[in-house]
Amino acid sequence: MNRAFHKFSMLMMAAVALTVPVVKSVAAQESDYPNKHIRLVVPWTAAGTMDIVSRMLAEQLGARLGQPIVVENRPGATGLIGTQHVAQSPADGYTLLAMSATVHTVSPNLRKSYPLEPIDDFTPISQVVSFPYVMVVPANSSFKSVADITEAAKKAPGKISYGSFGQSSAPFLISELFAQSTETKLLHVPFKGAAPAIQNLLGGHIDFFIDSLPSPLGQVRAGQLRALSVTTQDRSSILPDVPAMSETIPGFEAIAWIGIGAPAGLPEPIANRLHRELKEISADPEYKKRLHEMGLEPVASESPEQFRSWLHSQKKYWGDFIQSADIPLIE
Repeated sequence: MNRAFHKFSMLMMAAVALTVPVVKSVAAQESDYPNKHIRLVVPWTAAGTMDIVSRMLAEQLGARLGQPIVVENRPGATGLIGTQHVAQSPADGYTLLAMSATVHTVSPNLRKSYPLEPIDDFTPISQVVSFPYVMVVPANSSFKSVADITEAAKKAPGKISYGSFGQSSAPFLISELFAQSTETKLLHVPFKGAAPAIQNLLGGHIDFFIDSLPSPLGQVRAGQLRALSVTTQDRSSILPDVPAMSETIPGFEAIAWIGIGAPAGLPEPIANRLHRELKEISADPEYKKRLHEMGLEPVASESPEQFRSWLHSQKKYWGDFIQSADIPLIE
C-alpha cells in the first residue's frame, strides 16, 4: 500500500514539475508584453476614416507601449478579408484589429450566412471613436427640420426621396429606420458612393441624405448643406446647434464607431493593459482636437467586458430592425 502511494506521489510531483514551467512561461510572456512590433490590421483601403484613425491611434499607442505598431491594410469582401485574417491569428497581443459596425454588428444580420462569429471569434478591447450619422438637405431646401420631412412624407407617400449606396449600406438602413419610426414611406435612390449621392443632393435630384458625419461635414461647414439632425441620443459636440433625431423621435439612435479587438483568447492581462492605454489616449487633448476636426469623437469602453456586451446589444438592435422592416437578406 505504501509502495503504491509512494509511486502515485512521485507521478503527481512529476506532473506538477512539468506544469510549472508552462505557467511561468505564460506569465513571463504577459509581463514582458510587448517585446516586439505589433500589427494593427485595418480591413479597409488606405485613406478612409478607419485607416486615418487607426494610424493616429497606432502612433499614440506605440509610443505608450514602447514598440512600433504597424498598420496593415487588408481590404476586401466588405471588411471580411482582413477580419478573418485576424480571427485566425495567434491570440498573443501582436495582432490587433480595427473593428467597425459594418463587419461586427450590422452585416451579420444582412446575410443569410456569415463566415465567422462577428463577436465571439474576437477579444473586443475597447471602442475608440464614435460619431453620428447626420441628415442633410441642400442649403436652399424648404425642409428646415426633421418634422418638415416627416410631414411632407406623410402627405405624399413614396415621393420624398433619399440617397444611399445600396440596400446593405448604412444610409439605406438608417433612412429606412427613420421611415419605420415615423410610419412613412420614402423613395430610395441608390448611388455608387457618398460623393455622387451628395452631388445629386446638391443638384436637387434627391430630397435628403443620411451619412456618417465626416462625409458631408465639409459641405455643412461651407454652408452648401444644412444639417437637420444627428442620429446619436445626444447632440454632437462637433455640431452642437444641430438637434439629435431623438428630440423629434424618442429613442431613435444610429451610431458609427471604430473599436480595437484581437483574436479570441487574448490573455486578460494583455487585454486590460491595451484597454488602459486606449482609455488614456482618448483623454489626450491634442488627439481629441485632431479627431474633432474630422467630425469624430474619441471614446473608451468601461472595460473589455463592457465593450463585448455593448457589441452584442448593437448586433441585436440592428437584427431586430432588419427583421421587422423585412429587408431582403444577401446570399
